[in-house]
Amino acid sequence: MSAIERGLAKLLDAPGVTGVALVDGVTGLTYAVAGEETEDASELCETTALIAESLARAGARGEVESVIVTSARRHYVTFLVRRQGDPLLLSAILDRARTNIALAMRDLSGRAAEVLA
Repeated sequence: MSAIERGLAKLLDAPGVTGVALVDGVTGLTYAVAGEETEDASELCETTALIAESLARAGARGEVESVIVTSARRHYVTFLVRRQGDPLLLSAILDRARTNIALAMRDLSGRAAEVLA
C-alpha cells in the first residue's frame, strides 16, 4: 500500500465517509481510491471545471476551493489540493444519514493536505 493510499484510508475513519479518491485536477488521472464507493475520475474533473468556468463567467474571482453536491442519500464533496504542478482533487462520498456536512467539511478540508504528506 502506497503512502497516498494509507492517507486516503485514514479519511475513511471520519463519520459517514464511504469512499475517497485522489485525482489529477487537469488530466483526470486517478492516483488512488479507498472505500466502498468512488466516482469516475474524468467526470469529477469535468464537473469541477464546469463549475469553475460557470462561476468565472458569473464574475466570481479566485479558484474554487471545494464543491458540494447533495443527493437524497449522499453528499459528494470535492476539495482542491494545491501543490506544485497540476492541482489535485480530493473527492469524498459521505452517507447523508450518518454525516453532519459542516463537521465533515471542516474535518476533511483540514486533512486534505495530510494525504500527500
